[in-house]
Amino acid sequence: MKHKAKRAASLALGLALALQVGAAASAQGLPTGGYENGAAALNLTQIARYSSGQYNVDGGVMEIVTYNSDTGYAYAINGQSGKLAAIPLSGLTAGVHVEELPGTDIDVKALVEAEDDAFQYGDMTSVAISPDNTTLAAALQAEGHNDPGRVALFTCGEDGSLTLQGLVEAGAQPDMVTFADNATALTADEGEPREGYGENTVDPKGSVTVVDVEKGESTVVDFSAFDSQRDVLAEDGAVLKKGSNPSVDLEPEYIAVAEGKAYVTLQENNAIAVLDIASKTFEGVYPIGFENYSKTPIDIDKKDDAYAPKTYEGLMGIRMPDAIAAYTVGGETYLVTANEGDAREWGDEDAGTFYLNEEEVDFGDEGAVSPAGTITGESGLTGKVVFFKSEDFDGLDGTKDYLFGGRTFTIFQVTEQGLAEVFTSGGDFESLTAKYVSDYYNTSNDNAVLDDRSGKKGPEPESVTVGEVNGRTYAFVALERTGGIMVYDVTDPENAASVNYINTRDFEAIVEGSEQYEDGELDKWVTGGDVAPEGLLFLDREKSPNGEPLLLAACEVSGTVAVYQLGDKALTVLPFADVEEGRWYVEAVRYAYENSLMEGTSGTAFAPETNLSRAMAVQILFNLEGQPDVSDENLENPYTDVDGEAWYAEAVYWARLHKVAEGDGDGTFRPGDEISREEFAQMLYNYAKYNGCDLSAEGDLGRFPDGDSVQEWALPAMAWANGNELINGHDDGTLDPAGNTTRAQAAAILMRFDQNLVQQ
Repeated sequence: MKHKAKRAASLALGLALALQVGAAASAQGLPTGGYENGAAALNLTQIARYSSGQYNVDGGVMEIVTYNSDTGYAYAINGQSGKLAAIPLSGLTAGVHVEELPGTDIDVKALVEAEDDAFQYGDMTSVAISPDNTTLAAALQAEGHNDPGRVALFTCGEDGSLTLQGLVEAGAQPDMVTFADNATALTADEGEPREGYGENTVDPKGSVTVVDVEKGESTVVDFSAFDSQRDVLAEDGAVLKKGSNPSVDLEPEYIAVAEGKAYVTLQENNAIAVLDIASKTFEGVYPIGFENYSKTPIDIDKKDDAYAPKTYEGLMGIRMPDAIAAYTVGGETYLVTANEGDAREWGDEDAGTFYLNEEEVDFGDEGAVSPAGTITGESGLTGKVVFFKSEDFDGLDGTKDYLFGGRTFTIFQVTEQGLAEVFTSGGDFESLTAKYVSDYYNTSNDNAVLDDRSGKKGPEPESVTVGEVNGRTYAFVALERTGGIMVYDVTDPENAASVNYINTRDFEAIVEGSEQYEDGELDKWVTGGDVAPEGLLFLDREKSPNGEPLLLAACEVSGTVAVYQLGDKALTVLPFADVEEGRWYVEAVRYAYENSLMEGTSGTAFAPETNLSRAMAVQILFNLEGQPDVSDENLENPYTDVDGEAWYAEAVYWARLHKVAEGDGDGTFRPGDEISREEFAQMLYNYAKYNGCDLSAEGDLGRFPDGDSVQEWALPAMAWANGNELINGHDDGTLDPAGNTTRAQAAAILMRFDQNLVQQ
């Protein structure tokens, strides 16, 4: 086609600008898209958000999210209210933005206490849905830290409601629950020493509880068998508090299931335990190694207000994995860990039982030196650095200094000998966040101060999940502090590569009422958007409510659940609140908007039911042509009712110049008049003729009861439009040539016209 090159270039520019806007901001000014959208193999775009209406600078609001693909309800734990939010997602439409999803609170505590008043309810820590979508399991901690917890089993109702089936006893402090299959649930029972260390204190046993869902019975599997192997574990690099046995010191955090095995992160111990589910026995405890900062640059200076990575001889990062995910490649099982780090801070100072395994060094002080002496004031550091108090623990090298967490994610292959490391992300998370959010690099989740977390755990990778999109496997890693989600292609585990990063936190906004003041100065606050992603959930196309892969992120500070759509193409989110989910015209409106054929009547409205005006019609065709420059053309204006400064003026001039549309014989164009279906058909016919399109197709207008009402001048155009299925009959069988054309109808006609005729 003679115009194709011009139009392609013009539309490419228009589309690029549209995608840039879509990736940068929604109608409300919040970020919505991945920073590499349009260039990445996998694009992420936020299409919806649920807000609990609560927030907490210290976190703990929206924590874990699960989803029932049969009912279309997501369930998210609100740690602040203690309730479970049931969030309907079934109405989501691919690519249509929903600013605020509804939700209903379910009072799990009340249901549990009504069932068993002997159980002293503490809090709910995790939820999961069985593979067959029939059962929801909730992990419940007892009010007494050392008492057995419970797994509450609920039947899922079609309306999102939950009916309590029963309670099953678990180990102390169940922190995560998952399903191995429909009949088996597992909990990671952390068993933290919340009373601290000292006389008459209890450090409860860590364990994994195996729940028989059908029978309502459980088996608590602890680590007592490893007490005799303590020295070997420490020699291999398991971090164990001196004077403690593995049975009480090992603290399960998270579970991933694959091939009949449960892989359990022991965060504080820097290890992974492997449980054979069928036999309910641990096969081994495997330390997972350290990050070596003599080889990998790291930024630990919070005072320089910049990304300044350096290597430090003798400095190591204790990975301390939080979440874990499993996937299979070529019949081999691989594990992915988010290496967050976690301190032990327990007990009561007044009772003399308080313990903290942090050792803070301020390198701004004269003569400051790291605990092992590897870093001194000569290093150039000027700020505070928090080191691991390694003198209290076995499994570490006394000649080295250690930091909490690895600031990484790591991939391990499961072997007959245990675990083999095949990939670690090294300094990626710091370098990438410095690139994408340079003004908020290593900021914290409870404020937006540049470099604030450099001396602690940096971006703090918290959660990880794995999913397959279009034949490629991706790892999604949530950064608790800086915020956002890193995306890596892990299809080839040994050659994992960064693909994209999305962060829908609004760093510029402070949530009203969230400010905390210290000595009269702002100390902590909650920024807007989605802050501190705690739990991630991947939904493939089969499970997704809108037929496209989705990623859900529960954010513990902002109290929100973000919904991201994933795909190989950059997605422009429709900002129109009046483009209703599930309506017939959604796809057409998207096409017209993405291809810069139609804009909204405002920033948030498309007005789909509003009738199209003649000015709108010529502007649409002008857009379709790529808005060619008409400044050198004869722009004499014969129309008395067309202001040369009007938004549609150039389009009218262009349409007249190329005989796409003409005015009346009285010297008017009637730009504000609503355009009939036959008038619109005539304009399209004229435009097709101008572009050399095939005009041979003719529909049989006689098959319509009102086909003979088409005006003579419009007969060729209407027959052509009907023959190309651009303008069809109404549901009642009429053609309605004199009827109005709505903006939604125009979008549908334009999509078919552009796809079937212009681009052929």
